[in-house]
Amino acid sequence: MTASLRPGMNVLDVACGTGDMARRLLSGTDGSIEFVLLDASRTMLEICADIPATRVLGCMTNLPFAENSFDLLTCTWGIETISETQSALSEFVRVTRSGGYIFLVYCADRPTRSLLGMAMRHHIALTGRGQFLSQEALCEQAAAARVKRMQPLYCNGPAAAMILHI
Repeated sequence: MTASLRPGMNVLDVACGTGDMARRLLSGTDGSIEFVLLDASRTMLEICADIPATRVLGCMTNLPFAENSFDLLTCTWGIETISETQSALSEFVRVTRSGGYIFLVYCADRPTRSLLGMAMRHHIALTGRGQFLSQEALCEQAAAARVKRMQPLYCNGPAAAMILHI
């Protein structure tokens, strides 16, 4: 993802959590990227205080931003924590500019044979921290939200990733 960053871009990290994705993306830039971190947890936003970004308390199904505000939107390990994935995808598309990208990483509903994958799946299910999403269903929802192209990325275990071209 860092290869696609350009000076002056506006980037939104939805469900930013502890800020790991933002730190990775910002480490590959000269600081000329406008970064916005959004999370439903004030505590998570406070953990991100070291990141040079605007921090916004909010929900991914009702983003408090104007249409076409961002060149890149990331949501890593967040969309599977809500039941309204279609609403979230529609909001992601609404705030992303034409020609922009949405980068998703999520827990995939697919078989895993690795011990780590099975442990992760069991832990997430046991603690109620999310659901396992079907890539096919997410692609159908993205198409309904008017995503131009879906680009699945290879991942091991229960993780899945895709780039949505707006």
